[in-house]
Amino acid sequence: LSSVRAYDQMPVGALNQFIKQLEAEKMSVQNQLKDYELRMEQESKAYHKTNDERRTYLSEISQISAVLDAKRQQTDPVHGSRENQILKGIYNIPANQRILDPKKGPIKKTAAVKHLPKLKH
Repeated sequence: LSSVRAYDQMPVGALNQFIKQLEAEKMSVQNQLKDYELRMEQESKAYHKTNDERRTYLSEISQISAVLDAKRQQTDPVHGSRENQILKGIYNIPANQRILDPKKGPIKKTAAVKHLPKLKH
């Protein structure tokens, strides 16, 4: 209410100048709003494009993983890979059991012996 009284007491020229200032400020704010809308639209498009690319890559990774898993399962269990044959032949331990435990140290050759020597009485 006090601001209305202040405008009532202002001369007409000052009011016209104040109105022009407010209109210029309004135009500035409207232009800024349009800029923000344009920027949001561009960033939204970029986000969706990147997200689609991410989904495509994840799909490709999934397909390749499935193919690799299928190929791994197709290896002949009797013969297996060359590395598995060597490990089985030398240490008589399946390759999946040749994991080193940092607490216990490496697997020793004596752990792979199937038959212990007979004790002499």
